[in-house]
Amino acid sequence: MSTRLQALGRGVASLSWLWRWPRWRPSSTRGQLTFQYTVVFSLLLFLAAGLLYFTLNWILFWNIDNELQSEAALVKQYISFDNGKPVLHSHLRDMDESYDLNTIFNVSQIVNTEGLPVKSSPELTAFGYSFEPKQLKGLVAMQPPPTFITVGGRRDEEVRFVNTILMGPGGQRYLMQIGTRLKPINDAQDTFLWVMLMLLPVTVVLSALGGSIMAKRTLKPVTDMTHAALNISASNLNLRLPTRGRKDELDELAGAFNAMIARLQQSFDKMNEFAANVSHELRTPLQAMQGETELALIERAPLADCRRVLESNLEEIDRLKRMIRNLLVLAQADAGEMRPRLEPMDLNELVRDLVEQMRMVAQARGVELRAYTAAPVPVRADSLRLRQMVLNLIDNAVKYTPAGGHIEVRVERGAGPSHQEGKEAKEAKEAKEARLQVRDTGVGISAEDLPQIFDRFFRADKSRSRSHAGEEGCGLGLPIVKWVAEAHGGSVEVASTPGQGSSFIVRLPLAPVPVNAAPSTPGVHPA
Repeated sequence: MSTRLQALGRGVASLSWLWRWPRWRPSSTRGQLTFQYTVVFSLLLFLAAGLLYFTLNWILFWNIDNELQSEAALVKQYISFDNGKPVLHSHLRDMDESYDLNTIFNVSQIVNTEGLPVKSSPELTAFGYSFEPKQLKGLVAMQPPPTFITVGGRRDEEVRFVNTILMGPGGQRYLMQIGTRLKPINDAQDTFLWVMLMLLPVTVVLSALGGSIMAKRTLKPVTDMTHAALNISASNLNLRLPTRGRKDELDELAGAFNAMIARLQQSFDKMNEFAANVSHELRTPLQAMQGETELALIERAPLADCRRVLESNLEEIDRLKRMIRNLLVLAQADAGEMRPRLEPMDLNELVRDLVEQMRMVAQARGVELRAYTAAPVPVRADSLRLRQMVLNLIDNAVKYTPAGGHIEVRVERGAGPSHQEGKEAKEAKEAKEARLQVRDTGVGISAEDLPQIFDRFFRADKSRSRSHAGEEGCGLGLPIVKWVAEAHGGSVEVASTPGQGSSFIVRLPLAPVPVNAAPSTPGVHPA
């Protein structure tokens, strides 16, 4: 038994190289998957083989032990004591039963309390199965003795005994041992063990081949995605990685890459559009400045004409400065480098100051500008960015409102939108927000232009641009308005009707009212 266990241990120990695999593991993913599959399969195979081997042993010995106990019970029925010595009655009327009894007692013995055999079968001595008297004496004295013991003989043959206590006259104890040779079982164990040891290496090799094929099939979608990805460049971002439609991890990976490529394509398109728009915006004023300057130099214009040219160039330079400043703001916002510095402030007070600041500009165009403010509307905002947003909205309204028109700037508290019902709807209505509305009676915006009004460098329809060509901006004011509103956790929306005017509404989170805040007087503040 121990020899076979040592052989099995040597077989398992021969796989010790598996634990040192990180030192020389394959560099390719396919090789690593194949190797890991082979290692795991081999370990499971050896574990299953060992479990099967020990299960087989347990079943064989369980059957032997049951048979020995049955034989001991049978022999015990035909033992009597004559003058204090046990006697086996083998001359029975039933010859078959007598034959079985003699067969059972071929490898058996009965010993007394001194450990000396009083009856033993010749086969014990022939095969060298002997016990020390001291050992047998200890077995007789035990209460109870071990049920089963296994001893070896001269030719490494083992015998398994079942121990049974016999009680003689006067309480005299005797130990009856009935055994069976284990050579057939040992031969079966050896055969099974060597068959397993020969089959295991072949199975490991086959598992490595199967693992390589499975790894290749598993990684084929990855290989296809790699080849497709190598063909994607900045010039053909419309290409996508292939998917199999199985909605597994590989399809999720391909979908994530396709979504990333779509975002890159959108970014490249915006960058190209942005570059084209910037180049156009810079080229137009520069060409105008260059043309006027060259004309003045060629014609040797008088001082008054030269002054006019310089004033015109100064206006163009101021426009370029505003555009570059706005571009810098948007670029920093896109890069995440510009974050608003929030501080408590009253939106009403800010709006009144800016309306007062724009009063002269509006009056010069014959436009009436009024601010409608009520109770304090506290917000947490970056005052510089919020001023820029409000100025852009008012400037845009003044620019596209003809003479005789009017502009309203309203600040109020409004309930946030709620689609709930019952108690939840009541609680949602209590969540207030600050609302800033800039409404004008200008030329308005067409319905097809409204979805793009906040895009960078977007131009409204030709009629709107032509009617105010001299006041046309660079298309960056409203994108800045949207960025400032969203950077403060708010939003902006627009409603417009051509020929009737536009209304821009900015919604901002309402901050808690400070305890020491003094309420302002509701009313209309003309500017």
